[in-house]
Amino acid sequence: MKFILCLLLATVVPWFAAETSGRTIRFRTLCFEFAAGEREVTVSGDPTLASKATIGLTRRLDSSQNQISVTGEQVVLGKLGTNGAGKPAMEAMAVAKLPVSGSEFLFLLVPSGKDSGEVYRCLVLPDDTANFPAGGFRLINMSPAKLRFAMGDERLELLPGTIKVLGHISGAAEDGRFAYVVQYQDGEVWNRLSTGFWTRRDSIRSLQVAFRDPLTQRLVMRGYDDTLARANEPRAAEAKANDARSTRLPP
Repeated sequence: MKFILCLLLATVVPWFAAETSGRTIRFRTLCFEFAAGEREVTVSGDPTLASKATIGLTRRLDSSQNQISVTGEQVVLGKLGTNGAGKPAMEAMAVAKLPVSGSEFLFLLVPSGKDSGEVYRCLVLPDDTANFPAGGFRLINMSPAKLRFAMGDERLELLPGTIKVLGHISGAAEDGRFAYVVQYQDGEVWNRLSTGFWTRRDSIRSLQVAFRDPLTQRLVMRGYDDTLARANEPRAAEAKANDARSTRLPP
């Protein structure tokens, strides 16, 4: 009997520890466009809702971070209410799937095209300077089309659903300014999506996002200057500024 009890404990205890273990994360949110629904939302990765944050959704990227404790690999953003038993419950407007490691994240929200429920798709991006170095450019293709970038002397293509981080831009002027052209593929034709000048700054990270608006079906590209790197300058030495990494977006 004692042997059976020990065997049960060996099975149950690790499962219980895995279910109750957690981590503390810092996060920011950024709306590419606003979807229908509330602009003030509750964010929690704790099924008991003991740890949560109330934030206002914004289309502006700032350097303030929120902190919560999470017990798994999912964070829900939505409206806080009660269930049939009168206990606190969340009505999800977006769900963020966290990587198994990391403690700093940017939740990039784009409209899903739905009128209710999960009105946003959420892309979770590592927000630390090791993954996104100061002075770097993070290019995100959330559109269904292949993109082609000419940035100074840099030339690259970005498939749908991929991300690329560039820490160095060849051909930039001494002040960091360089010409760029972004095109998208439509059959055998490449059409212009955006063109102009970008500037690389040592203490600022540049986020460039392409997305297809579900209402107009048009491709839109929007850029954000991210000053969070200034607050993280003591850790910037962890990053290799000349790294170029390419990753695949989750489905």
